[in-house]
Amino acid sequence: MKSGFPILLCLFLFILGCSKDKFEVKPTIRIKSYTQTVAPGGTFNAVLAYSQKKGVIEGDTLVAMRHRYTFSANPSPDTFFTILNGQIPNSNQADFNVTLDYSYLRTGGDSTKNDTIDFQFALIDLAGRSSDTVKTGKIVILP
Repeated sequence: MKSGFPILLCLFLFILGCSKDKFEVKPTIRIKSYTQTVAPGGTFNAVLAYSQKKGVIEGDTLVAMRHRYTFSANPSPDTFFTILNGQIPNSNQADFNVTLDYSYLRTGGDSTKNDTIDFQFALIDLAGRSSDTVKTGKIVILP
């Protein structure tokens, strides 16, 4: 009976030591960098990193929500959706860019004041699984 204990202990430690797959079936997303100030005629750019176990996000949906701080004519955030096609490699992890023109970012309000916004991003795969929502810091849109 005593000789069975070390074997069970070794088996238990072996099971604990097995590596776990670090990629989840559910997509994950994080912000690597983003433009903090956008001048007239400029663009906002965010570099997002995704990972997913299956490694294919072709056709998945990126959801972006814009929240305005300075000019609050619209109390709810603006939301847009885009289908990811042809720009993302089929890989367990990769980076991709979100680029928006100044004309989209600067809408209404006092044309002599800075506007302040932020974005939240989420990824929804073809099976309907969504990533956590990630949020930029505040972004200043110059007049």
